Amino acid sequence: MINRLSWLLLFFCLCFSSLCLSNDNPEQPFFKVSPTVCVTDAKQKACEFNIQIHFRVAPFKELCLEITQRPHYTQCYKQGGLIVEKLTIKTEHPLTVKLINPLNNQVVKQQLLSIASYEAKDYRIKRRFGWSL
Repeated sequence: MINRLSWLLLFFCLCFSSLCLSNDNPEQPFFKVSPTVCVTDAKQKACEFNIQIHFRVAPFKELCLEITQRPHYTQCYKQGGLIVEKLTIKTEHPLTVKLINPLNNQVVKQQLLSIASYEAKDYRIKRRFGWSL
């Protein structure tokens, strides 16, 4: 009896905590950018992002999509439903994709696009076999 009661109490605590900690804020729109990291060779200076941006305008009446240091990509949307934008951006510096409320010029959501560089290592392994007699 006590074992069942403790399991039931644990179940209710987990359900209640998941409801309290859920990140579904009705005042925040859906916003997803992929990929968020571009990996380049250390010798390359620029990185080319082929990004996909998915977002919904609701619960706002209008939202503007803005990319830092790229004013020609700024565009405002009013329509409902899922909006999908596909962009190709070549950059040497990290960028930020922002959803902005044009009524008060407030950033609603944002995502950083970062650049990672690597240097390929020479992994030649010299093996010495005793082939001589």
